[in-house]
Amino acid sequence: MTKVTGIFDRLSISKKLAFGYGFSLFLMLSLFGYFLYESFHQSIHHNYDRHLRFEAEQLLPHIDLSGDTLSIDLSDYSRSAALKSGIEYGSYVRLYSDNGELTYKSPNFSNVDQPLKTDIPETAQEYSFSSRWQELPARTLLYPIMNNEDKVHGWLEITGFEWTLHEELSWFRNYIFILIAISVVLSILGGYWLSRQALSPIISITDAAKSITATDLDKRIPVNYRVKDELSDLADTFNMMLNRLQKAFKRDKRFTSDAAHELMTPLSSLQSDAEIMLRRPRTKEDYRDTVQRMLTETRRMSEMVHLLLQLSRVESVHRSEAERTNISKITEAVSAEYQKKAREKDITMEVEIMPDLYIRAHTAYIEEVINNLLENALKYTPEGGDVHLHLQRSSGKSVIRLRDSGIGFDQKTKNHLFERFYRASQQVVQESPGSGLGLPLVKAIVELYDGRIRAYSHGQGEGSTFVVELPLIP
Repeated sequence: MTKVTGIFDRLSISKKLAFGYGFSLFLMLSLFGYFLYESFHQSIHHNYDRHLRFEAEQLLPHIDLSGDTLSIDLSDYSRSAALKSGIEYGSYVRLYSDNGELTYKSPNFSNVDQPLKTDIPETAQEYSFSSRWQELPARTLLYPIMNNEDKVHGWLEITGFEWTLHEELSWFRNYIFILIAISVVLSILGGYWLSRQALSPIISITDAAKSITATDLDKRIPVNYRVKDELSDLADTFNMMLNRLQKAFKRDKRFTSDAAHELMTPLSSLQSDAEIMLRRPRTKEDYRDTVQRMLTETRRMSEMVHLLLQLSRVESVHRSEAERTNISKITEAVSAEYQKKAREKDITMEVEIMPDLYIRAHTAYIEEVINNLLENALKYTPEGGDVHLHLQRSSGKSVIRLRDSGIGFDQKTKNHLFERFYRASQQVVQESPGSGLGLPLVKAIVELYDGRIRAYSHGQGEGSTFVVELPLIP
């Protein structure tokens, strides 16, 4: 059994479906054939019992009930020849008394050596049974003989042969076997053809999937949109997965390229300053200025590496479980630090925080979001400007709204605002220290907790507004 199961497991899906369909059809047809055969068999017995009952009723008027022992007079019986005939057309008749004693048997018994077994019933009812006699199928009917007091006075036994009927039954059984075999074979062949046709899209999916590599993600699995079924849904799902993979590969490729480019600039500057200082002796002031520039570049690289590590942690699937976090307290603590910086730059900073708003998140990541947003707001808002930070509840979400009167941005900048290493073309942005990773990190953290971030501005010099929505928990 295990070996058969192992062979079946190695078959293709189309062959498994074909054999499964054939086996199911075999069971169904076998049960149907069995019940059909048994019904026909019983019908044959029933019809033959009617023939034997007719013979018994023809014999009853010739039986003498007057004496103590049953006797029969067949001198004027029209079918007396049948009581002398043999196997083909003969009827074998015997009479039994009420106590089971044999009182008469027809003449044709004299030519038979093999005894015929009988089974007299205990109740006064007709009883028929089949047996094997003289190497042929025989059918026996025991007919009760009632006296004037409606009591059993004896039994009339009539036996005939069903050999012709059994021949027809045998042919019928063979026909059923042959038809079942032909039907199963045709069903297996037809099921295999149908399954191959139905599963043909899987072959296309397999071929297309084999031709797709990490360096060639432009190919897609062909989909027949005229036929909407499970396989077309599977192909669509594969194509959507390939779209996501292609975007991820492009994003990672661009990220690697941009990271290398952004890190190469400060490294080249460090290398250039070091080479210049080593060409000949310098004054202390020159050394101090060079070291200061190198320290600035090192800090810039450290900030960039820090943000890259933060992005990697946020996008990693291996992270600790988020906890219940009071975003109101976090916003209040972080904004308090930036209010001091705002006063130093002569920027009016207004803060409104709704208390006791809870979200499910990592405290450090939420601090990173608020830090980056406030850092950008103060960095790009000129002296005398204003910054408004609001935290409130809206439609089951905590909503952070940060508005400033800073440099703003146009539509082109908005389209790339959350891309890694992107920095706006405005002069003040280019001259300000930064890596272009702050807003992408904010977006990644917000989306990590099923939130959303949006940015608005009426144009350059018109200020900007950032809105962060995070789902609340009780």
